[in-house]
Amino acid sequence: MGRRVFGVLAMVLAVVSPATSGAQNFGRPSDQWFRVSWEPRRHGAAPALEGYVYNEWVFWVSDVRLRVEGLDAESRPVGETFVWTSRSIAPGDRAYFVSPVVPGATGYRITVASFNVVRGGL
Repeated sequence: MGRRVFGVLAMVLAVVSPATSGAQNFGRPSDQWFRVSWEPRRHGAAPALEGYVYNEWVFWVSDVRLRVEGLDAESRPVGETFVWTSRSIAPGDRAYFVSPVVPGATGYRITVASFNVVRGGL
């Protein structure tokens, strides 16, 4: 009985978790709808990454959240952080982002972790 209650509680928490509420992926990888380009930031006091997310989909999107994975020399994850784009993105447009570097990383993999579809555009 206790395991059943725990299992139901875990499912409820997964559904109402703030990290996933409103996120959309429609069962497909988001990399077919988005392209991410980035480079090390060349100015500023603290090291950072900066780049753009390109919306190659037919819908406006908002609340675009990026997963920034720091990788070691063998491409193994050493840490991660999440950042947001600067604005909503129209079809065929792009939005800017800045991310802190991941300590110990020698490379990065940046992907779209979540987004919302904007009904009717903006």
